[in-house]
Amino acid sequence: MLDYVTHLFRLKAIIEEGSLGRAAQRLNVTQPALSRSVSQLEKHFGQPILIRHSRGVAPTPFGERVLSSALGIERHWQLAEKLLQTDPAEGKTSIRIGAGPIWRGAILPEFINQLQKDFPKVVFELLSIEPRGSLRDLKEGRLDFVFTGVDLTPEGEPGISVMPFARILANVVARKNHPIFRHRGPDGTIAPIRLLDFPWVVYSAMPNYRDMMRHAIYEHLGVEPEVRVICDGLLPTLRLLELGDFLAVMPHAAINRDLTPNLRAVPAGLTPRRNQAAFFYRSEMDDWEIVQAIRRLCLQRFGPLESQKP
Repeated sequence: MLDYVTHLFRLKAIIEEGSLGRAAQRLNVTQPALSRSVSQLEKHFGQPILIRHSRGVAPTPFGERVLSSALGIERHWQLAEKLLQTDPAEGKTSIRIGAGPIWRGAILPEFINQLQKDFPKVVFELLSIEPRGSLRDLKEGRLDFVFTGVDLTPEGEPGISVMPFARILANVVARKNHPIFRHRGPDGTIAPIRLLDFPWVVYSAMPNYRDMMRHAIYEHLGVEPEVRVICDGLLPTLRLLELGDFLAVMPHAAINRDLTPNLRAVPAGLTPRRNQAAFFYRSEMDDWEIVQAIRRLCLQRFGPLESQKP
């Protein structure tokens, strides 16, 4: 097993350098040793991994898949080595957590505040993600954990574990003194038709919220609202909502009395829209203490998924 890990790490250097000669210099080994590693891998997998050309080498499509696995193994090895060290002089390891803006602002600070107490040898890096690329970043070790309401693995993904932990409610949001609240009826609700009286801002970093807005209003009124601003930044979107007469569909976590004290949900009687949020990580980390701790925090914060409203 260790021999193959060595071969994979050598392959990573060869592909990154694009040349056996440059990889040999970088690793301080001979070119024949690198060639033997490539031959061993190609024999083991039964497929060619590299294409030789006049300027050096490049990976085959299968070689790209092998490289992706090698990157994940390398990251796993780095983390395991650091977390097993007991000498303080060896330094700390970093755990890279990818999440969208609302998760980074409203939920994950609570988790990280507890985790940094329980795991003092770990430095937590909280990073933004592009949902379409975050699964590959996770598999190849550029991220260790991902929190998102976007379904990254609709068909399942080998090597990736998924813990669905929350059903996230999305609803119409406005500032607390917005004129739409003057139209509350005796039962405290607002007629959906009033949603058409005001301009809308769309938080475009999460396209599903635009779709939620359009579908929720269209199914009630048969028309779409007037969109005046499209914004891919969370803070500018929230600021526009606080300053103007805008409406928006946002996840319930955005209505946070500490972070956004001036925003309120608009009780317009639309059908609530829910996304299922999940915690993604590489499957080889299933029994790691830090993964188990995050799973417990998810349960403490949101409760069992089956007990949440569908």
